Amino acid sequence: MTPVDRRVKILIVDDHNMVRQGIRYMLESNERKYKFQIEEASDGQEGVESAKRTDFDVIFMDYQLPILNGMEATSAILSAKPYSRILAISSSDEFMYIDNMMRSGAKGFILKNIGPEEIMGAVEAIISGKNYYSNDIAVKLISFEEGKVTMTRLVKLKRELTEILSSRELEVLKLIATEHTNEEIGNRLFVSKRTVDTHRQNLMRKLGVKNTAGLVKFALDLDIL
Repeated sequence: MTPVDRRVKILIVDDHNMVRQGIRYMLESNERKYKFQIEEASDGQEGVESAKRTDFDVIFMDYQLPILNGMEATSAILSAKPYSRILAISSSDEFMYIDNMMRSGAKGFILKNIGPEEIMGAVEAIISGKNYYSNDIAVKLISFEEGKVTMTRLVKLKRELTEILSSRELEVLKLIATEHTNEEIGNRLFVSKRTVDTHRQNLMRKLGVKNTAGLVKFALDLDIL
């Protein structure tokens, strides 16, 4: 066993005693490299007051807390001590929780079901100035970023679509995609079946598809119904 070479001050802010004791146990059972000095707080306000009194190396901050929630407590702590390193903890991977904590200044986000090894990895990352996310949280963030890219492209395509198609062609495309026949479309728009067929042919030419199925897929992919 290597000697302990650094003392690390930890604050655990959680309203469940079992969670606080669990994190404490995992840290104190792994004091090969660090000696942990651990304090606890059972609500957001108590956490803020503790953080103002003491300079902690890492603050474990639950999201759902009494009095002040994790986002509010994080913002209050960083307002008083901007250099504080706060690691969000939660039993939920709801993106709203993750986003709110990141926006308030947390340096990472972990789930309460992680084990001792990952707890230690998170602490080491945070005290060395890095961010840290549980695997499930990292996947969620990546998926969201990819979704934002997809949504941005979708908005761009929809804008381009309105530039290459007339308003009447867009109407016809929506009706085709909702399984209306030429006759039904004609009756609805007060035009002849032949005119509807002309619009259909123009749509296929402009959108680069070969048949009605291609038009339907295009409309569904762009969610223009």
